[in-house]
Amino acid sequence: MKTIRIKLILGFLCILSAQSCIEDFIEVEIPSRITQGNFPVAEEDFKAILTGLYDANRDQYNTTLFGEDRSDSFDVGIIGTVSDSWAQNLNGGNGLNWRVYYNLINNINLIISGSENAEFNSSASKGQILGEAYFLRAFMYFQMIRVWGDVPLILEPVDQNTPVVGRSPVSEVMAQIFEDLDNSIESFPSDGFNNTKYAASRPATYALLADSKMWNGKVLGGGASDFQDAIAAIDKISGVSLLSDFEDVFNTKLNSEVIFSIFFDFNEQHGMYASRVSPSGVTIDRVLNPDVPSSTSFNARANYRPSDNIINLYTNSSDQRLDKSIIPILVADGPDPGSEPDIESYAQNKFKGTNANNDTFYDNDIIVYRWADMLLLRAEAKAALNQIPEAVADLNLVRQRAGTGLYNGPLDKNTIEREILDERGRELFLELKRYWDLVRFDAGGTINIYNQVPNLQGSNIPLLWPVNDNLIAENDLIEQTPGYD
Repeated sequence: MKTIRIKLILGFLCILSAQSCIEDFIEVEIPSRITQGNFPVAEEDFKAILTGLYDANRDQYNTTLFGEDRSDSFDVGIIGTVSDSWAQNLNGGNGLNWRVYYNLINNINLIISGSENAEFNSSASKGQILGEAYFLRAFMYFQMIRVWGDVPLILEPVDQNTPVVGRSPVSEVMAQIFEDLDNSIESFPSDGFNNTKYAASRPATYALLADSKMWNGKVLGGGASDFQDAIAAIDKISGVSLLSDFEDVFNTKLNSEVIFSIFFDFNEQHGMYASRVSPSGVTIDRVLNPDVPSSTSFNARANYRPSDNIINLYTNSSDQRLDKSIIPILVADGPDPGSEPDIESYAQNKFKGTNANNDTFYDNDIIVYRWADMLLLRAEAKAALNQIPEAVADLNLVRQRAGTGLYNGPLDKNTIEREILDERGRELFLELKRYWDLVRFDAGGTINIYNQVPNLQGSNIPLLWPVNDNLIAENDLIEQTPGYD
């Protein structure tokens, strides 16, 4: 497999060599030759490339730099060392690089383009592979437009003849996302999960479609038709339901609430992002804090603690999610010597990992989409359409599982929308949703994000990220994100 050098925003692109297995569904035999003329030629080739794509997507998605750091989810932890994203200290010099995304997209384009003349064992297997490929391309571009807005749109495998391109308008990229999602839905041979939720499926595609429709409707100004489309997409998700116990959502892999998740395993990789909101055992008294998911080694580093903003969302004493999401870290001799142990800080308690050899390994799956998320997204769409009773009905399904009972507050549109945002904060804390939620509800007029996020107060920094200066230096067609010039 050779690397192709092109004068593009990418520099070097290479076909991923799929070297690690993620679970039974991708335990395929990796052929020694992936391509002929840089294109897959048989079903096993496509499966091998998909294996590498899911593995690389895990590495790319496994971060709080996007979904949580720029939100109000975190305060500084016991150790600290916060990111530039958290500090809202962003510029072209430290702007994140989109190369990895385009490496993945190029491999997806190889699958889509190569499928036209390749051999498959059946039409169903071809449909499954194409359904996953279209989903993954839409998934990558959706992450990118939320981060950077306008991004280069590349839909064919690159070679030395690929022309130099600049950033495409976000509306054009979003239109392609919708087209890819339609193609994904059409390609999948069944409505189910194809025996796993670690791979894309028709339910996962409907979830991504709803997510992207809500972004288009609010942030990009699409309006009512997008909200209606989001509701319709969620209504088509089948085969999932709320678990009766909130804690089981995270303790039981591939449970009935999960729609799409990213695989982690104790024996294969334990660097899940929750470790940054979990303390090392050397910084806390483990005897005094036996239930805190701390690590005796450097598997955890308390860069962050759950913020007061998030903790204060749990206003109902019956809410079972607080103790199962956030846990206090106690110190024997704190501000009140001689009394009961005092609270020194807080840690996440949602992703407890695996205990082995007197240590904690953070290997919980990353849940990208689950049914409670979709119920609250549907409530948000209905509220945006001023369908208040219907929005409250979806809101109540989540509240009742949490133990907080039926909503009985004011029923004006703005109050209900704020309640849905707060409910998403309670339900989805540390699931990489918060910043995107805040941006959507800011665009919809429910909140002012510059007042909501402490490190944005008094700032005029854009909500999008800057493009890395190195990318601009390599391609003079790439312009910096407005506000970072």
